[in-house]
Parts: sequence; C-alpha cells; structure tokens
Amino acid sequence: MIDYHLHVVAHGDRPMTVENILAYCEVAKERGILQMGITEHDRYLEAIDLAAFQEAREKTDIGLRLGIEIDFVPGKEERMEHDSTALPYDYVIGSVHRVEGEEVDRATDQRIYERYETYDLYEAYYANVRKAALSRRFDVLGHPDLIKIFCRFPDRDITEMLEETADAVAESGIVVDVNSAGLRKPIGEIYPSRKLLEMFYRRGVPILLSSDAHAPGEVGAGYEQSIPLVSDVGYREVVTFSNHERRVLPL
Repeated sequence: MIDYHLHVVAHGDRPMTVENILAYCEVAKERGILQMGITEHDRYLEAIDLAAFQEAREKTDIGLRLGIEIDFVPGKEERMEHDSTALPYDYVIGSVHRVEGEEVDRATDQRIYERYETYDLYEAYYANVRKAALSRRFDVLGHPDLIKIFCRFPDRDITEMLEETADAVAESGIVVDVNSAGLRKPIGEIYPSRKLLEMFYRRGVPILLSSDAHAPGEVGAGYEQSIPLVSDVGYREVVTFSNHERRVLPL
C-alpha cells in the first residue's frame, strides 16, 4: 500500500531531519505502507532538506518518494513553475485551497462562506479545480472537493458542476488523490466524495491513496475506510511515481 500525500514539516511544526522522516517511516511500516511520498506545502519549499531526505531513504526499507504540494492560484504561474521544478521531485500535487486569493479551508477564518452565496463559491472553486487539472502542470490533483470541509453546502444541486469537473479531470489525464484527511475534519468524509469518485471511475481516471498526514501518527490514518471505498467503487489498482513516471500497484 502507499501514502502519497503527507507533510513532515507540515505547517512549520518541525524541521525535515532524518530522525523526523524516519518517525513517519516507522508508522508506515507498522501500518503496511510500502511507499510513502513526502509532499510539503510549496510555501515551505526552503525547509525541504534534500540531503536529509536522501539519507533517510538509505536508512529505511519504506520506498520514499519526494513530491511537493503546489497551491494552484490563477495568475501565479511563474511562482508555481518555479516551485514545481525547484527540486528533483518524483511527482507534483496541485491542490486548490483558494477562491480569488482567499482560503476555503482555514478553520480560524470562515468568513469567505459569508461573503459569497454558497452555490457561487462552489462554482468558483470547481472552476479552479478544472483549471488546475487542465493546466497539465501537475501529476496529481489533491483533495479535489476540499470545499466541502466545513459542511457548507449549496441549496441547489451541483451534479452538473461535478460532472463538468470530472470531464475536465479525465481530459487532463491527471491522477486523483483519494485523501483520508477529510475524516479528521468537520465533514468527516474522504476527499473526494463517493459520488465524485464514481464519476472519476466511470471516466477511467486513475487514483492514488493518501492520508495527508501532518504528524507521524496520521500516516495511513483512515485507510480502513478509504480502501473499501475505492474497492467498492471499482478500483483495483493505484498509481505510483518515480521521476514523474507512472507505475501501478494492485490494491
């Protein structure tokens, strides 16, 4: 099994040392994770210690991969290009956290949900998800329905919006991140929802699995729900990366 979206530095919580990386690896081993991808947020690019990563990789039998999570922001293409090519990554995750520059997932400031009509906010969010996928700048699309995090839902049906998004994701060829972090958030649900995941499956969109861990104890967390979910939807394999080249592993 794999965990391809996690953060050692997290939100500046700890340095990327060999010891801290190996702490994540120990939990991965306990939980049957064979490959683990470290994908720090782009704003902590300078905190990524490539030498520590390489040393840790030599000291563990967990297959370590190096990635980065890029915050997709239209108009910031130069910054995204720099950050996504700054180091010898195995893969790059593109995630949408913002609408018109404002974060949609900040627990301490949810005012954006008051400033927008909810349906309009969802439309703007998913428009950015489609742009991120179709930019073909990324290998992986991170937590594609993050907008649901605080259980703020439109009072109108968004099925057409989701179908349009699934079409764009399929057209782009990007891999979707099935991310269990939503189980630890107010929504209490995996990203993406079963409904959206089924749309991806019908279109042949490949997936990988992740916990979005921000601490060692969260590695592989929630897999007792995410693995049955993807299997029940119909998936039988997950994608892995090495130097941006895809391989597959059976579930």
